[in-house]
Amino acid sequence: MIDMVFLLLLFFLVVSNPKTIKIDPRVQPPVAANGQAAKSLHGKIVINIRDDGALLAEDLKTIFDGVEDLKDYLEKEKDKVKAKGKTPVLHIRGDKRANFKFCQRVIKAGAAAGIDSLAYGAYNKAPPRSAK
Repeated sequence: MIDMVFLLLLFFLVVSNPKTIKIDPRVQPPVAANGQAAKSLHGKIVINIRDDGALLAEDLKTIFDGVEDLKDYLEKEKDKVKAKGKTPVLHIRGDKRANFKFCQRVIKAGAAAGIDSLAYGAYNKAPPRSAK
């Protein structure tokens, strides 16, 4: 009986494929009182928008100089997601102090790259205040 439990445990560990979105600590998303948690994180292509308008990929190392660089990145990521059999979703994590024009640039680059699904990152309640 114990052997069977361990086999099932091993099976589920091998089959499951957890995905977490890396969070940029410098981005403070807005609060959305009626926000809902994402049903699936698979297929998400995350772009962080900092309060100064800087656009970063999920790895927080890739900084985009212009909309054309962003579009090229989104096209490559879209192809990777589609190769895995998933639907690509542009996931925007914008800082609450960032001007909306930066979000519009990301949306336009996503549309130009052929991504037609969009998700926004927001808190569904106010985040706890950090002690300073």
